Amino acid sequence: MEIHAPENPIHSKKEFLFHMFTVVLGILIALGMEGVVEWAHHRALVREARENIMVEIEKNKEQIDAAMPEFKQRTDALNRVITTMQQMEKTHQVAKGVRMFYTMSNHDLYSTAWQTATTSGAVTYMSYDELRRYTDVYVTQQTYSTLQEQALDHTIDFGSLIEATMFGDQKNVSNDKIQAIVREAYRQIILQRALEDVSTELSKAYGSLLKHP
Repeated sequence: MEIHAPENPIHSKKEFLFHMFTVVLGILIALGMEGVVEWAHHRALVREARENIMVEIEKNKEQIDAAMPEFKQRTDALNRVITTMQQMEKTHQVAKGVRMFYTMSNHDLYSTAWQTATTSGAVTYMSYDELRRYTDVYVTQQTYSTLQEQALDHTIDFGSLIEATMFGDQKNVSNDKIQAIVREAYRQIILQRALEDVSTELSKAYGSLLKHP
């Protein structure tokens, strides 16, 4: 903002007051315009952040909904592992035709849009209620990702243990090893149930945000 001196000398109090009025009015108009521009910028920043978050949430919901049927399938597979191990503890062999395996798929959930909104400062211009809803969803999403990571880490060791048992000399498998497999299977069941509970909650929260942004 620039303030220029009057082109002609001021000869009266009236001219001085008029000049001061003109300067003050110009300053107020400039500040007002600057405020309008800043307000429009903030609105555009929030609008873009909100749109990106909604796209991200929609994709994450697709991932969660795809994962939901898998929890029961994996729990059923783990229960078969437990039943087979309990039988093997008695007979030291697996009945013919029995297949014992366990796998787990990874479903990535993204938070790039949310992190960008936080970094850009867009979240500071959102209402408290909107900010709380987004925060709750992404905190729950992080809980899911942490549980999934734990389950995946255990799956690698668990799968190796099962494979070594099934393709080795079953008669020489110790009861301690059998019990270790059973304990790990129960641990995986607990993780799968926790994942299922969090996924159910997360899918509902996603749906609520998509329906009422």
